[in-house]
Amino acid sequence: MPPEAASSTGTGYVAARIRRPLPVERPHLRRCTRLLCSAFLTVLLIAGVVLFVVYLAVRPHRPRFHVTAFSASGIAPSPGGAGGGTVALSGQLSIRNPNRDIAFFYDRFYFSVEYRGADVVKDQALTAAPLYQPPKTTSPLAFQGMAAAAAGGDMARDAAEAGGRVEMTVKVRSRIRARLAFWGNRHWHPLNVRCEVAVGPDGQLLAEYLQKRCSIDFL
Repeated sequence: MPPEAASSTGTGYVAARIRRPLPVERPHLRRCTRLLCSAFLTVLLIAGVVLFVVYLAVRPHRPRFHVTAFSASGIAPSPGGAGGGTVALSGQLSIRNPNRDIAFFYDRFYFSVEYRGADVVKDQALTAAPLYQPPKTTSPLAFQGMAAAAAGGDMARDAAEAGGRVEMTVKVRSRIRARLAFWGNRHWHPLNVRCEVAVGPDGQLLAEYLQKRCSIDFL
């Protein structure tokens, strides 16, 4: 195609403008792209609806831990007013699986007790083997005679005060995975449980902490 003169400069040079043809449209490629996008969005929508329906049918819930018993023997001061020696901690937690179709697998449990911001019992093994918990069941998790020798004197002084009470935090850690019907999740997730407890001067759990629900963290 012959160039069309557009303008001239003082030097006599003529700038030319060339007319270039427009790109050829490809309707088949555009139609194929639209079909692929529509198919992808349709599959995505169907998968979302299926997952939502499964979630409504299953309604997964976290396990629930409660304090069912706790005592601290040895914190009562002696008649001479001397502080206690070794304090032995005993008690029991309950693990409830509230789900209808989901079972839980727990790895071994480890027990710690925090008092005044420090661990007076650290990572004591509670179970020697993993635990399987079917749906709609409750399992006990007991501990007995956990020694807290380093804090005996402080606990005895707290218990000797007027209206004295000794507050502690029971901590349990493990790993958990879930199984739905015949489909099981093989990935373990960390499980950290914190139970706030308090005993009176006699070392027995105060009534307001009985059956108190513990907090759970999966990090």
